[in-house]
Parts: sequence; C-alpha cells; structure tokens
Amino acid sequence: MTGNGNGAHGAEPWWVSRGLATRQAFFGGGGSSGASVDVGPANDRPEPSRGFTPALLPLIGLAGAVLALVLISGHFFPTPILTRVLIPVFGFLATLAAAKWLAARHPDEPWLGRLMVLAVLAKELASVLRYRTLVNSYGDVGDASVFDTYGRRYANAWLHLHGSVQPQLDNIRKSNFLRWLTGVFYYLFGSDMIAGFIVFGLIAFVGSYLWYRATVEAVPFLDRRLYFIIVMFVPSILFWPSSIGKEALMQFAIGSAALGTAHIFNGKLVRGVLVAVPGAWLMSVVRPHLLGLVALAAAGAFVIGRSPRKARASSATSSLVKPIGIVIVVFVAVFAVSAGANSLGLPSLSLGSVQAELDATSLSTKQGSSKFDNGGNSLSPLRLPQGMVTVLLRPFPYEVDSSLQILASLEGVALAAFIVWRRKSLAISLRHIRTVPFLFYCWTLTILYAVTFQAFANFGLLTRQRSLVLPALYVLLCLDTKKARDSDDERNDRLGFTSNGFAVRGGR
Repeated sequence: MTGNGNGAHGAEPWWVSRGLATRQAFFGGGGSSGASVDVGPANDRPEPSRGFTPALLPLIGLAGAVLALVLISGHFFPTPILTRVLIPVFGFLATLAAAKWLAARHPDEPWLGRLMVLAVLAKELASVLRYRTLVNSYGDVGDASVFDTYGRRYANAWLHLHGSVQPQLDNIRKSNFLRWLTGVFYYLFGSDMIAGFIVFGLIAFVGSYLWYRATVEAVPFLDRRLYFIIVMFVPSILFWPSSIGKEALMQFAIGSAALGTAHIFNGKLVRGVLVAVPGAWLMSVVRPHLLGLVALAAAGAFVIGRSPRKARASSATSSLVKPIGIVIVVFVAVFAVSAGANSLGLPSLSLGSVQAELDATSLSTKQGSSKFDNGGNSLSPLRLPQGMVTVLLRPFPYEVDSSLQILASLEGVALAAFIVWRRKSLAISLRHIRTVPFLFYCWTLTILYAVTFQAFANFGLLTRQRSLVLPALYVLLCLDTKKARDSDDERNDRLGFTSNGFAVRGGR
C-alpha cells in the first residue's frame, strides 16, 4: 500500500515521516506519554532541547569525584565497606544527572526523570538481594562465585600483590570473558563481590533503558509510561540480570542491538549500525547463539517491513535502499547464525543437528532440585504454543517446591493474566506487523527464543534465561489502542484513503 499524494509525506511510510519529524536526538523519541494522543503537526509538539545545562555541572562533578574516590580507594586503600557504599552512590548520582539530561531532551516524557531515579535504586537493591540469594539459597555455589574467584586472582596479579599469579586462560570468550572482565572491574573498583554485583546490575539497568528508548524510537503508538515501568520494575527483569554473570551483559547487549535495529528501521543506517555494534560484539563473545537469534529477527523484520524512504530522496535512491539493505542484513544474519552454530558445536544447520542439540541440552539441564519434564523437544510448528508456554510462563504453582520457584510461578500467573488483559494490544501488534517492523522483530525474537530455550529442563535456569526476552514480549503488550487508531486515521488521511478503504488519486 503506497501513497499517491503530492505532499512531502506521500512517498514514505507514515511511521517514518513521523519519526523523522520528531526524533532528531541520538536517543530521540516522538509521541506522547501515557494514554494521550500525538497525531498533530510537528510544530505543535514540545521542542526537545540539547538537555545539557550549567545546572548539571555540579551533579556531574560530584559523580566524577565519587568515581575518582572509588578508583583511588581500589588501588591504595581497598576496603569492602567503602566500595560497597561508593559504587551505589556513584550509580545514583550518574543516573540522576542522566535523568535530568534526558528529561530536558524529551519534554513529552515528564515522568521519565523521576521514574529513572526510582528504577536505579530498585536495581541496586535487587543486586544486593541477588547476592544474598546466592549466599543463602545456593550456599555460595554458582557461576558468580567462580567469576569472583578468578576476578580476585586477576586483580591481585595486576596490582602486583605478593604471591599473586595471573590465571592463564585458553581464550577470552564465553565464561572466560566473564572471568577476565570481573578481574578488570575488581582492579578498577576493588575486589568485593557485593560491589561487583551492583556494577553488573547497573550495566543491565542501562540495557533496560536501551530497550525502552528503542521501542519509543520505533513504535509511535506505544504506551510509554506503562512500558517503562514494566521493563524497569518487573521482578524477573529487575532481579535476575543483577549479578556477576552473563545475564547482565546480555541485557545490555540485546538492548543495544534493539536500539540500533530501531534506528535502521527508521532509515538511520549509519547511526543504527554504530549503536548496534557494541551489543552485537558482546553477544558474539559471550553468547554467539543469542546474536544469531537477534540477527535473524532483525533480518526478517527488515525484509518483511516496508522500506523506509525519506521524503525528498530521489526515486532511484529510494529504490536501492531496500535491496541493498536486504543484502546487508541477510549477510549479517547468515554470519551470526553460522557463528552461533559453531559455538554450540553443531556439525551443520540441518534440522537433525538442531534437534540433537536441543535433546542434549535437555539432558544436561535436567538435574538438581529444579529439574522438570519439559515434554520433549520438537521443531514442529504445532509444538510452538507449548514451547512458548514453557519458556514464558512455567513453573506453574503446582510445580514449585521452593520460595524462589513460588515467586517465579506467581509472576508467571501475573504475566498470563496480563496477556489476557492486554489481548487488544497483541491484536494491534499483529495488524501493524509490516508497517511497524519493530513489532515483527519482537514477535520473531520471542518465538525464536521459545523454540531455542524450550529444551531447558531446569526451572532455575529457565527463569534466568527468559528474563532476557521479556522486554520484547512486553513491547507487544504495551501498545495504546487509542493512539494506534488515531495513527491509522492519520496514515489514511496522508495516503488519501476514504472510509471504505479505497485510495483517492492525489489525496484528499
């Protein structure tokens, strides 16, 4: 469906023209907050400012001073108590400065600064609780404890402490990268596990914000405040990616890739690539198979979605954007999927190899007190609903036998109820799956995640892993019905459609 009007907007999808008019900042966003409607001319909307004002200087200076004190104390008079106090103080001050800056840049989100400050406090508290869970519930046995041990050895060796020997690793990939990175953080900030949890939690916090900004950038009829509250405060997203471990880094990496993808969908190719590259690199190092899932979702959305064309672009240039973009994203997707397959040890990408890998994953994870019967693995589309229920909603209340599992099951029940309550939002996402490609991206990422992680036969592992895909699922559940309807009306007016769905030559 293409426009035929003579105005500047007639040659482009409505969501692109709207985005180009309102999103000029690096993390820009148009529209309105909450349930209010924003379909008027660009001149009627609040004008974003550069965000930086002299009033921010004292706050930035104070945050910098705290960071400098952390670095000095970590090298010259390391004490766990000082590090545990200064790291969260720095996180709070840095977020407070960023919140004020972002609030000025996005005057149509007047609630943003206040909620960001509350969100970082909640994240820091979640990191402490996550540490207490490791110590009290798991007996200090877990991946974080291994990373902590290696991190201390690295930091001691780099600080030339007596008798310290630097660990030797075959490579700096996957878990080895976490061992090395923990050493870097301990060298900079001091060797303390609680402080390390908070540092990783703050990294995940940035990833959650990147998910929010990506969705604002790409989806014009998002209920912004609802989505921000969910992506920052939902227990699984808040709690699990808050420790020394892969989940925190992957929360940041997938958020970075999501924001880059949103920019690309809006026709900002260079900016999108620059924003997505850090997250893509981090996934390729830590969890290459996740990069494969993200690249496949982005490539599919770009191919299926409508081509973003600028209003004044020549017809020859516009006609080349889609084919060149398809070649690039397909190449990246093939490379990412191949890298992910190699990291998993798959001999090929045949259905038989993938099925064998899923079965092996089920066997290796079906152990411990949290094991369960996942019902077997299947790549059949008929099995997809069961896989999505397993990955997104289990354990059910009758399947739990520990306090953490009880909380996970209650969240699953709440999510199921939220899906039913927001079923109109799901319908909107399906109706706009081509005109807003980011929705296709979120659908595909959620489905691929369910197909891949249905093989996990351990509730503890499953609840940690699904925290990374929940931001994509909640995008589909946080669309504003009234704003979507008004945006459809605006689009029809621009493209010259009558009420019965037929186009009128030359617009209205």
